[in-house]
Amino acid sequence: MIPSQPSLSTIMLLALVLALSACGEDGAGDSPEGKAAAALGGFKQENTPENLKALMESIRETIHEKKDLAKANAIFRGLIPDAARFARAIKDDVEPAVRDGIVKMHSGLAEAAAKDDQGIATLCKPDQTVVMVHGATTEEIIQYKKDSVAFLEFPGGARQVAQQVLKPGMKFYQVEFLEPGKDAGMKYHLFYWDGKQWSMIGPAWRTFK
Repeated sequence: MIPSQPSLSTIMLLALVLALSACGEDGAGDSPEGKAAAALGGFKQENTPENLKALMESIRETIHEKKDLAKANAIFRGLIPDAARFARAIKDDVEPAVRDGIVKMHSGLAEAAAKDDQGIATLCKPDQTVVMVHGATTEEIIQYKKDSVAFLEFPGGARQVAQQVLKPGMKFYQVEFLEPGKDAGMKYHLFYWDGKQWSMIGPAWRTFK
């Protein structure tokens, strides 16, 4: 018995499915998140401060020990949220102008990073080998209680962002690069777990009018 041949419509449908699958895979690989995952290799992102610390240590090591700025930049770009990832960290009633201003800041940062791998070299100094992570909830940042982690480690601008933008009940982190024995260095603002990976809001108060 001669086996039946697939119809032309079946062949066309299969080709379309394969084409769409290929496009999806390429899109994921070309996205900042996909490139960051590739640059990180086997590193798995998890919702713990220790994991965030390890991630930032990996960027520092890639810059200063491995001297691979392209790879470090790819990891860093994966921290910059798009509008959908940013939306997971903010209240539902944020004023559109405020939200759009922060999204525009993120877009500008992502575009600048995409054009130039060299900029990542200034993330921290070679002798800033210590990475510290400081966490506080939205409510703690708003309260800004004297001598609390929020008061000591988060700038006043972060309190403004918490009051106007940040979603209640979430935890946000400051990341600090320090020289051994020193208590002041390079600090980066408002990291959070977006449900899948680490994201960074950054100094969003600079967009406020």
